[in-house]
Amino acid sequence: MMYIGAVFGGPELADAPIEKAVRLIGKARGLLEKSDSGALDIVFHVPGSLLKPEFTGVRTAKFSRKERTLMLQIAVPDEQVHSPDIHWLLDAIRDAVRLARPKFERAGIEYPEQEHLATVDRIQMQLLK
Repeated sequence: MMYIGAVFGGPELADAPIEKAVRLIGKARGLLEKSDSGALDIVFHVPGSLLKPEFTGVRTAKFSRKERTLMLQIAVPDEQVHSPDIHWLLDAIRDAVRLARPKFERAGIEYPEQEHLATVDRIQMQLLK
C-alpha cells in the first residue's frame, strides 16, 4: 500500500500546478489494498510563502511498527512548484521506495519493494500515455 500526499507551504498553492500534479499521481495510483507488508506514506513538502522544507531530496520520517507504515518526505524544489515535471516527481517516489527498504528490514517486516516500484511504473504509464 502506498499513500501519496503533500504539505503545502502557503495558501497560494491551493490550485498551483504542483498541487494538481500530486493529485493526478494519487488518482492514478488507484485503490488501496490493505496488506500485512510494509506500507509507505509518501509526502511531498512544497515550498510556499509560509513554509519551506528544511531539507533537500528524500528522507525517512515517522515509522509505525504497529501500522507497518513508514512516512517518507520529499522536498520539492522551487522550480517544480509552477512547472512540475512528472518524471521528476515519479523518480523522487522511486527514490523514496528504495530508501524505505532498510527500515523495514531492520524491523523484520516484509517489504514489497518491487510491488511498490511496479505501482510507480503503472502510474507513469497512465499519466504519460
